[in-house]
Amino acid sequence: MSHKVLSFDLGGTKVAAGIVNSTGKVLEELRVPVSVHQGKQAVLQQLYLLGQKFLKQHREINRIGIASAGPLDPEKGELLEPTNFAGQGKPWGKVPLTHWMRKNLNCQVYLENDAAAAALAEHWVGSGKKYKNMMVLTLGTGLGTGILVNGKLLRSGRNLHPEAGHMVIRLGDQSAPCGCGNLGCAEAYLSGKNFEQRARIRLGRSDLINKDIANLARRGHPEALALFEEYSELMSIAVHNFVRLFNPEILIFTGSFANTADLFLKNTEKKLKKLLARQQTVMKAIPKLTVSKLKNNSGLIGGAYIALHHPLHSVERSQVK
Repeated sequence: MSHKVLSFDLGGTKVAAGIVNSTGKVLEELRVPVSVHQGKQAVLQQLYLLGQKFLKQHREINRIGIASAGPLDPEKGELLEPTNFAGQGKPWGKVPLTHWMRKNLNCQVYLENDAAAAALAEHWVGSGKKYKNMMVLTLGTGLGTGILVNGKLLRSGRNLHPEAGHMVIRLGDQSAPCGCGNLGCAEAYLSGKNFEQRARIRLGRSDLINKDIANLARRGHPEALALFEEYSELMSIAVHNFVRLFNPEILIFTGSFANTADLFLKNTEKKLKKLLARQQTVMKAIPKLTVSKLKNNSGLIGGAYIALHHPLHSVERSQVK
């Protein structure tokens, strides 16, 4: 097997592809807007063309890892009606992604949820190296959750991935429609995409992007600051629920919206301390909250990890030295 692999990070806004070596270093990388609005076949064609471009230059590579937004089945290599991928008004349904990629690029292909891949990357070469119990929240188009418990990647029933971002935190909130079809999911408030949409409505500015909203808050704009105050409150509620379920020692924020952490992280921690005050009296219940240092490459590095180490059952048994 080559000591380099081709990795993809597929989300609802962008697709990244790159060459990653066996120490977790990204050697080459290309990011482009994902063609979700043109439909499923357009996105598959994007993956194929990006893969072909890299494989022509690196003919020794024989493994590909894909970190993708879900839901998905990593063992079967299938996307399962991914929440944020509906294009042209048409749902994707079940997509045998690894089979399609293997057939067209003539490599072994492995699929993992993007947040799970990010958690593996953080445990491998990031801020989670010293922790057996950790959680990653990816703040992008969706709210991804990747969890390691006692050194092992956590799966839910039927070998699927825990979609904890779809935990409802405000039941029936008409102002918070989620891509999954429900109202009031954590993702409907806490993903970068949904924060931006809610902020545009509240500020009456359809031209604003998250970078603009964050800069307004940093300059003391009262309504922008109120948006991040609400975000901190809702994030503390979500994290409280995650702590009660998974007891992570560290929680790492990644994804493009994590760049605004200076506006919500300390306040989230302050509110979380109140929510977990009683539990804190008997154990260290509050996890360390931090932002990823992998420069938004955790998905790409995680995709490489699964390609290098598949099948993956225990992170501890599979550590790269």
